[in-house]
Amino acid sequence: MNKIAQFLSFGMVTLIISSCHNINEGTVSTAIDTSATTDKMSSNDNNQQDTALTVIQKRYIGTIPCADCEGIKMVLTFVNETYKLEETYLGKSDQPIKSEGIILIERGYEKDNDATLYILNPDSDTDKRYFVRLTAQPGKLIMLDKDQKIIRSQLNYTLSAE
Repeated sequence: MNKIAQFLSFGMVTLIISSCHNINEGTVSTAIDTSATTDKMSSNDNNQQDTALTVIQKRYIGTIPCADCEGIKMVLTFVNETYKLEETYLGKSDQPIKSEGIILIERGYEKDNDATLYILNPDSDTDKRYFVRLTAQPGKLIMLDKDQKIIRSQLNYTLSAE
C-alpha cells in the first residue's frame, strides 16, 4: 500500500509541475506600462511586430494666445518618455521654434485623481512647461502656468489630439 501512495504522490507532483510549465510557456509579455497615460496612443511601429519595444506616439495641436503676434501654433508630440515641440509665432515667422527633451508623467491633478500631468524638461529650472489631461477632456491638453495652475482666461490654452 505504501508503494501505491508513493506512486500517486509522484504522479500528482509530476502533473502539477507539468501544468505550471504549460501555463507559462509562450506567454512572453512585451507590454509597456502606460497606466499614467490614459489617452489612446497610436502605435507607430511601421508594422514591425518583432520589435521588443513598441513606440508610443501621441500628437497634440492648437493655437494659444500671444502678446505680440496673432497666436502661437503649437505642435506637441510625445514619443515614449520624450517630447518634440514646434512653436510657430503667427504673423511674425513661418519658421517654427523647435525644442525637445524628456518628459515626466504624473498621475493626478488637484481633485482629479485620474488626470495626467505632463512636465516637459523636468530636470531644468528655466525650461519647464506643464500640461494636464483632465479625465473629463481625454483628447485635450491644457497648458498650465509656471506654478502648475490652469490659466484662468477667456482665451484658449488648449491643445487637441490629432
